[in-house]
Amino acid sequence: MKTNVKKSIEEKKRAIKVRKTFDFIRDFLIIAIGAYLISLSINMFLLPHKMTTGGASGIATVLYYMFHMPMGITILIINIPLFIIALLKLGKKFAIKTIIATVLLSVFLEVFQYEQVIKTTQIDLLMSCIFGGIISGIGLSLVFKAGASSGGSDLLANIIYQLTKSQSISKVLMAIEVVIIGSVIICFKNLNLGLYSIIALVISTKVIDIIFDGIYNTKVATIITKKGDVIADSILKELERGATITNSIGAHSGEENTTITCVITRNQIASLKQIIRDNDNRAMMYITNANEAIGRGFKSID
Repeated sequence: MKTNVKKSIEEKKRAIKVRKTFDFIRDFLIIAIGAYLISLSINMFLLPHKMTTGGASGIATVLYYMFHMPMGITILIINIPLFIIALLKLGKKFAIKTIIATVLLSVFLEVFQYEQVIKTTQIDLLMSCIFGGIISGIGLSLVFKAGASSGGSDLLANIIYQLTKSQSISKVLMAIEVVIIGSVIICFKNLNLGLYSIIALVISTKVIDIIFDGIYNTKVATIITKKGDVIADSILKELERGATITNSIGAHSGEENTTITCVITRNQIASLKQIIRDNDNRAMMYITNANEAIGRGFKSID
């Protein structure tokens, strides 16, 4: 009996080890693809026009044009002290993945230059701004999906937040990006470059929101009604969605009501509204966005 239990435990340990190895390989491949896309956006679209989406690449862009310092090496040097702090403050797993992402980005920046493509195509400033932002956003979202950071401002923002807790990460990150893009305007003495860089940053951020957080395809509907049983039953049968029912009392009227909360897709909103119209046209309903829904009927936790 003890032998069987011991054998079962060892098999579970091996299975966990295999899964961890698989997860690491998968994350490494995702990080590699993401790092390549970021390098593509910089080398082909942003750097030739002196634009940036901020972060370490923004500082590296200034140094590249002022002192002819290689982009990849500069980004790596800038991030070294951040790596050390990240290992101490943000956890070993996150820090190691971030180091891998940054090293790969630096290598790709130096290996893939695209000079011939840039000379033959002559992509204009606006197109470079748009596509640089889009490709950068896709690359960054892949790196984030793998549980890493590309280094630079997002890593610095995480560190500052962990050390101070005085501001939200988004506010810290925005402050860093404003400083970096402001330095681009001052160093190159060109307001247009800064404005186009801001557009590229906004596009990149929006792409990350869409890919990483979703496009708000999932909605949370809250319904306050006196016919809770009928409406909940219709949601279960017609929409094939679950619902949570709680008893509530109106603060103004003092009347007892039923509050129904359910998670639906964007395509089911019209059907839900029709259910409300058919069963209780005096009910109150409000719908909010949910970035992600995990569980039965939606995305698997795996």
